[in-house]
Amino acid sequence: MKQYIHQDMCLTVYDNGRFLVHPSIWKDIDYESNSIRPNFEVNLAGNPWIVLCKEGFFLDKIIECTQGLELGYNCEKQELYVTIRLEFVPETNVIVQKSTIKNYGKKNCKLTRFSSCFLEHVASDSKENWYDNNELYIYICHSKWMGEGQWRKYKPTELGLYPGSVHGAEKASYRINSIGSWSTAGFYPMTVVEDKKHGNVWYMEIEGSHNWFLQYDAYGGYSNPSLALQASGCDEENGSWHYDLKPGEEYTTPRVFYGVASGGFEEAAENMNAFKRRDSLVHFEQGIPPLVFNDYMDCIWGNQKPEVILPLVERAAEIGCEVFCIDGGWCENVYAEGKSGEYGDWQPKKEFYKDITLQQLAEKIREKGMIPGIWMELETCTRTAYGYGLDDNTVLKRYDTEIVGRGTLFYNFSNEKVKAYLFEKVRALYDMGFRYIKNDYNHSTGIGCTNNYDGDSPAEGLIQNHRNFLQFIYKLYEEFPDLIIENCGSGGLRSDNSMLRHFALQSTSDQEEYENNPSILMGSTALMPPEKAAIWVYPYPTTWANFRNFVPDEAYVKSMKDGLQTSFNMVTGLMGNMLLSGRIDLCDDYNVSLIKDGVDIYKNIRKDLRASRPVYPSGLHKINSRELVSFGLLTEEILRLAVWNVNAGKDNEISIDLSKWLHPESQILNVYPPIKDIKYELCGTELSVKVPTKNSALYLEIKR
Repeated sequence: MKQYIHQDMCLTVYDNGRFLVHPSIWKDIDYESNSIRPNFEVNLAGNPWIVLCKEGFFLDKIIECTQGLELGYNCEKQELYVTIRLEFVPETNVIVQKSTIKNYGKKNCKLTRFSSCFLEHVASDSKENWYDNNELYIYICHSKWMGEGQWRKYKPTELGLYPGSVHGAEKASYRINSIGSWSTAGFYPMTVVEDKKHGNVWYMEIEGSHNWFLQYDAYGGYSNPSLALQASGCDEENGSWHYDLKPGEEYTTPRVFYGVASGGFEEAAENMNAFKRRDSLVHFEQGIPPLVFNDYMDCIWGNQKPEVILPLVERAAEIGCEVFCIDGGWCENVYAEGKSGEYGDWQPKKEFYKDITLQQLAEKIREKGMIPGIWMELETCTRTAYGYGLDDNTVLKRYDTEIVGRGTLFYNFSNEKVKAYLFEKVRALYDMGFRYIKNDYNHSTGIGCTNNYDGDSPAEGLIQNHRNFLQFIYKLYEEFPDLIIENCGSGGLRSDNSMLRHFALQSTSDQEEYENNPSILMGSTALMPPEKAAIWVYPYPTTWANFRNFVPDEAYVKSMKDGLQTSFNMVTGLMGNMLLSGRIDLCDDYNVSLIKDGVDIYKNIRKDLRASRPVYPSGLHKINSRELVSFGLLTEEILRLAVWNVNAGKDNEISIDLSKWLHPESQILNVYPPIKDIKYELCGTELSVKVPTKNSALYLEIKR
């Protein structure tokens, strides 16, 4: 047995190659060392997984690297060799695992499972059975369109995880998964296991915009109990994955990263975000995200007629926006009334661009001191698009049939003609002056495709297309180094880390109801660094029902007069990457002043976003819950705290214990908004806030 310390966690490797991850203070743990379960699972067609034994995998080598380990496992009987690379991520309690299998035999080998990771004895110090711990919790992040980032806390028994016999073969499992290219449409591929009793937390995440699962296993019964976590993107039981591994060929699974730390949910989020910052391939200049105005959500909804969009350009520049993004609707037949949209050609809509060209609009945006941005959906098209007809293999197919997602098809990114065609479409927009692209993705492929690689597994075809698309994005950055690309998948439905690390910012949601955004933001900042978490802010909103003929009538103006809705929106935007929208061109002077004040604060604090971590003084906030809720971004010097009254009715007072993050002599430095009906007082580390019963919010900067 060997032990390797990284930060305050320990990796224990047993002589047979099995390893555990646990707090470093548990150096004397004495788990059963002869377990035959490896930290990966390999299944061949029709056979159970191959175990650690003389006839299965045996540990062949351990190579100690500068920042981690490389473990080699040989299976002579099947002539397979697995290499596990473990990277210890500096300054974080995170290990990244990459698993590679090689066929060194002379015959094809049909893999039906090759998991990314398997970790057993989670939340157990070998002195107390995990199922006896009544303060053990599993956090799962649920997700849906307009309801992303919804963390829920469960006891293991609530998920069906408990022992029931003395039989060592007993097992209970609970699985969260995703099928298709909307990788975060149902769940986010991260989990947190909190041992509140002993003050430790485990966490794990798998990446990839394709089929995946995370599974919780309770096995061993009463005789040898263990709680385990496993992750996989390559499994026949999850999307029909299989792979014919040819002689001499290697295959590498999607990455998985995990760790253990002292603390709870917040500390898990802190470590995972620290890793994702280091792991990101794209960074803002000097780490400062630009302030983007987007003309879509609760704004003009794609109705970019000159008389509608030009006043927005004027007002966006006036309040200090730095990017003006023309969203969906600018191109021919996309979002046309009564049509599903003819994606793929990216030609300006004649109805909107007959008196002014798209390039002239870009120039007007630049004249106002802003960077022009534009919406695209690079990966989809219809049969009417020019790119569709480049050859007979331009779109993804499954079993020789084109995959259709609500009327659109999906470009095949193994096709060089397709990539060259789309590359030139981006170049044309770049030459017009556009330096910001919002890349949307509004449909899912289902289980995958079979026409883009030498095989017949839809799940593997989807993995291959995803990797090819990311290579395409990387080449865009190489050719256009000042291009900023936002990732949007109908909001946050494709926001796994493989996407996150390739894009400058990530849309968290398509949410239109402003009072729901605090919940989505709070949950999302546990999944991605706050500087990448783009959150909608729409003062003076229009609804989908009335945007075509929207004119603020007397009742609307009166309802907005107190500024509470505007300041609620701005407070939300101050706690992430502010993505401004709404009919700001129609605002009254008071609401404009509130927007400007909020923008000024945002520009002053955004440099600190990359050094901040999320904290949850009043816990996580469930969407649709009527309550007062708080959320903070913490740096070494300042706690930036938001308090929202989300439809709380008469319960408009809250007392917040901030002793975990503040000293008794802490002082309030800045407050927003300047609304007299909002009251606050900091006594030592106890904050009292009273806000109007109507939806309202308060932002504070507190020196620690």
